[in-house]
Amino acid sequence: MTLTIPQILLITGSPMSVSFLIARLNNWGCEIHFATSCKEANAFVSNRRFDLVLSEFRLSDGGPYPLANLLIGSNATLVYSYPVETGCWWLPAVKKGQSCWASLAMRPSEFIGFLDDILKEIRFRPAANSDESSEKLFKVAAG
Repeated sequence: MTLTIPQILLITGSPMSVSFLIARLNNWGCEIHFATSCKEANAFVSNRRFDLVLSEFRLSDGGPYPLANLLIGSNATLVYSYPVETGCWWLPAVKKGQSCWASLAMRPSEFIGFLDDILKEIRFRPAANSDESSEKLFKVAAG
């Protein structure tokens, strides 16, 4: 069984501020890409498939809604971090391509469990082209 490598986009003005998150994603064997602005993130998402996008709620060049709209209909999950006095809340915006703006916000401790669950699901998901390859192999064998 081949494991899927989770494709992650981290959007933050300062990658050093999410070093704990980077370490956790590396432990899961993720391929991590970075964007520092809405414009850069939109370009990434328009040209590449991501399983999970984690972003600051507000970046210097824009708000959260355009990015969420780009991910609707994909298989991606998008979660925003929103700073509060003693840390941040994590706000789900898109889950597996479906808008979920009405979902409850998560405290950091809740988010870690959510993150582990979603990464486990991604890792054990059949590769996108494995069904296609099997179908081609079947057609060749069937003649």
